[in-house]
Amino acid sequence: MFRQAQYDNLSKSTYYKSIMKTRLKTLQIIHLALCSGVLLFALVTIFLNREMMFFDANPKTTAPFNPIFPIVGLITISASIFFFKNVIAKIDKSADTDSKINQYQSAFIISSALLEGGALFNTVGFFISQNTFFLIFAAANFIFLIVKRPTKDKLIYALQLQYPYTEAL
Repeated sequence: MFRQAQYDNLSKSTYYKSIMKTRLKTLQIIHLALCSGVLLFALVTIFLNREMMFFDANPKTTAPFNPIFPIVGLITISASIFFFKNVIAKIDKSADTDSKINQYQSAFIISSALLEGGALFNTVGFFISQNTFFLIFAAANFIFLIVKRPTKDKLIYALQLQYPYTEAL
């Protein structure tokens, strides 16, 4: 009887740890897919436009794309940071860990999608105009997306998880 209780507690603990590790791994795979998509699209557009590329940051000669595309890129970076911080701040500290991680996943995916959108939007601006100026803003969004990679430490810090839950990751 005592051994069965120990086994049940051990199996629940092992099960919980595997679930938590799977959730983190899932977020990392989603992150890798988003980064890969942006990088591959940028490489294809550079390859297709390699002989016609130029750099011009003057809004008068690159209108209507110049003011719109860079501003959208910067807005998506700001919106991504703002949205992520707001959602994380609204997480109930007394909620169970599963609920916290679900909210973290939602915030992470939406925040990453905003960054990916800004990068892809500016890459399309480059593709249409062949102006490498737009790749600067695509690269800025892409760098923010790379830095956003979910890790165990970032998850623990953002959710302020304490000891038995930190070991499950």
